[in-house]
Amino acid sequence: MDNCTCDQVICQGPGLLAADFQYRHQLHAAEEAGSKKRRRSADVGHMLRLLIVLVSKLEGDAPVVLDYATEAQNHDTDEETLRARVAWLVEHRYLALDGNVNGVARLWVNPSVAFRPGKTDPRVAAARHRFPYITADDKGMAADQPVHVAEYDDRGWEQVYQLNAAQFEAPPRFAFGCPLHHEAGACQ
Repeated sequence: MDNCTCDQVICQGPGLLAADFQYRHQLHAAEEAGSKKRRRSADVGHMLRLLIVLVSKLEGDAPVVLDYATEAQNHDTDEETLRARVAWLVEHRYLALDGNVNGVARLWVNPSVAFRPGKTDPRVAAARHRFPYITADDKGMAADQPVHVAEYDDRGWEQVYQLNAAQFEAPPRFAFGCPLHHEAGACQ
């Protein structure tokens, strides 16, 4: 398959993996504290999968629309569980909830998770909801604190932009087709 030449390039940030790390770390801490409401193994990977689905719906500098009933079915779970996962992501500032009407939510994605280069300036997107810059620790889940959160700071986001300007302005393409169009065969 040739390199994807469509316009669906998405810059993935460290917050994508950090969300999954933070969620698993909290589940493990709850288990050790004796609160075994859920089995950790049943929840591993769900936050990462949910964020990937949301990120794949990014369209420029706009919120993502999530239909809870449809996505719950796609994730083989119930709406209540999906709503709880989205609420966790909002609470931990990986997402910002813009509205929720008739089971459809409008969600803004923290640019430290992902954004559309050339269509979204991560500095502006971060400022809109005062999103923090979220990173995973270099040691991953082996670290005592696997996620680091730098509270919103316009100078900090400017520094992130300058350090990554080449990627933001001319991002690499997927070598085997983009995840949005691969199944439809549009990137072949």
